[in-house]
Amino acid sequence: MIRAFGLAALLGGCFVTVAALSWPASTAAFTIGDEHLDLSQRDFRVVNSFADPEANDNVVAQAGFPGTLGAPLSLRKAHAEWSSGPWAGTGEGDGLPASNPVLGSGNANFDNSWQGVAATGGSNANVHIAFPGSAGSTAAFTVTPISDGWEIIYYDAWTWSDGPAEPDKGALDLQGVATHEIGHVLGLGHTSVAGQTMSAAFSGDATNARSIEFDDVAGVQAIYGVKSPSKPRIDAVSADHVHGATFSITGVNFAATGNEVWFTDVAASGEPLKLTGVASTGGGQVITLTVPQGAAAGEILVRTSGVDDGSVLSNAFPFDVPVGFEQLQPGFSPAGAPPLLTATGDAAPGADFTLQLSGAPSAATGLMLVALAEAALPFKGGTLYAAPVVLTLPVSTNGAGAFSVAATMPASTPSGTVIVLQAGFAVAPAGVQLSNGLRIDVP
Repeated sequence: MIRAFGLAALLGGCFVTVAALSWPASTAAFTIGDEHLDLSQRDFRVVNSFADPEANDNVVAQAGFPGTLGAPLSLRKAHAEWSSGPWAGTGEGDGLPASNPVLGSGNANFDNSWQGVAATGGSNANVHIAFPGSAGSTAAFTVTPISDGWEIIYYDAWTWSDGPAEPDKGALDLQGVATHEIGHVLGLGHTSVAGQTMSAAFSGDATNARSIEFDDVAGVQAIYGVKSPSKPRIDAVSADHVHGATFSITGVNFAATGNEVWFTDVAASGEPLKLTGVASTGGGQVITLTVPQGAAAGEILVRTSGVDDGSVLSNAFPFDVPVGFEQLQPGFSPAGAPPLLTATGDAAPGADFTLQLSGAPSAATGLMLVALAEAALPFKGGTLYAAPVVLTLPVSTNGAGAFSVAATMPASTPSGTVIVLQAGFAVAPAGVQLSNGLRIDVP
């Protein structure tokens, strides 16, 4: 069965119609089906097969949606609108503050997990995908049943705009149409209340459908329940997200033991990368763990134990993982904490990144060791990761014992190149401080 978003006309008032296809009888104004998405079906992906350049011409990154541009970014924002609370704690990120100032308006026990850009789709693959051609007045439709997986298909005969600005005349707003179709994925039919995202008709280019309204909210709450006071919530994530780095998640309602932490998986298989058996501290307010290999830029969620519904799954929170960087721990210091070497950005050939060092001696000069391989050699009481050393570069810290250096990976660097960096400083009376190692794998 399909749930379709069709076009009655793109002339004059540009009236957009959503076809109502055999949804159940109304419950209040909204309508709902007899299926919903359980916790095994909270993932979503995008097959970026949109042919029109307008669907992928937004190249401005948004911090609230790391790792995506163009159509995938637009579709992530559509999913974010149905989230249990304001996206990233503030709700910012839509791009049209006048019409939709807050992303994340569902206030229900429902949150999605972004799992990347996929190569192929399928009726049960939980993907958005564009098909060539058209099917009469239908612009997009949702393949059901949903409980074992879904697919949203967009016809490329229509011109799709990825925003964030309103579309050019004659184009459809991808985010708005997707927000409507995602409502079908959640189990909603159409509502008889005008001006709602799940209304059977919209005027204009569907931009107004980006923002779910009161009856849409009532519908998703009827399916998944009003957001539970005990539902875990992520409020912040610490800044150091390089693979191998220790970071913290702060929020409320985490379990003392047995939490699962879900990451966007670099494999884009549709399954979140999960760390299990994770404890919290501070009365369920802090989780501290290490960024696992395979975690990609995207989102992070926390699931506690208990009933198998959305009341035990947190909101999705933005989580950025710099591309191609991994921390090698631990560093070494004869007294106090060792220096911490981190990176942000992208290690791909021609891409920009930034190296940062903190916790080093104040206003000191040291050496940055550069190697083309990773080692683990005992050295002065610590571990030398950058060996054999092929280059040494002088580095100087400021009064706070830190530095920050912007760099560009040379465009001619072969893919697969390994570079390992480690900073060292002499300390009195006759010792040495070593930072952690920073491994760079050029994509």
